[in-house]
Amino acid sequence: MPKISISIPEEMIDFIDEQGKNRSKTIVTILEDFRRKKREEELEKAYKEFDDFCREDDKDFWQDWERSACEDFLKGEEDGQ
Repeated sequence: MPKISISIPEEMIDFIDEQGKNRSKTIVTILEDFRRKKREEELEKAYKEFDDFCREDDKDFWQDWERSACEDFLKGEEDGQ
């Protein structure tokens, strides 16, 4: 694993030291948690955008879903499916 050198405030060093004896492991754990949270935020944002798109695109379709389902079924019957 590559080594890096960083400068951080003393209060952050104290916090890291409170988490355990292995500073490197603590820093990696904090960064992994941060990365996971960022990915979750990105997924939530993408899902929200997709949901908004679908709601706008399908707003009339879903108002009468039973009729639409019957039409789809009948189309399948006509096509021999």
